[in-house]
Amino acid sequence: MAWAVFHEEVHWSRPDSRFGFHARAKPEPQNFPHDFVDYAVSIGRATKTRPPKRQEKPKVGA
Repeated sequence: MAWAVFHEEVHWSRPDSRFGFHARAKPEPQNFPHDFVDYAVSIGRATKTRPPKRQEKPKVGA
């Protein structure tokens, strides 16, 4: 899976497959399969980004 920020709405279907993907424009990074993210970047509707950092769980009883 790959992370990207989508600037415009994009829809893509895998060739010879019934699987398709749809992303809406959001300022937050979104997680999709690599081939879909690569397609969106190639047409200028997304920018690849690093995965967001996980939030630390609060320590209990310390």
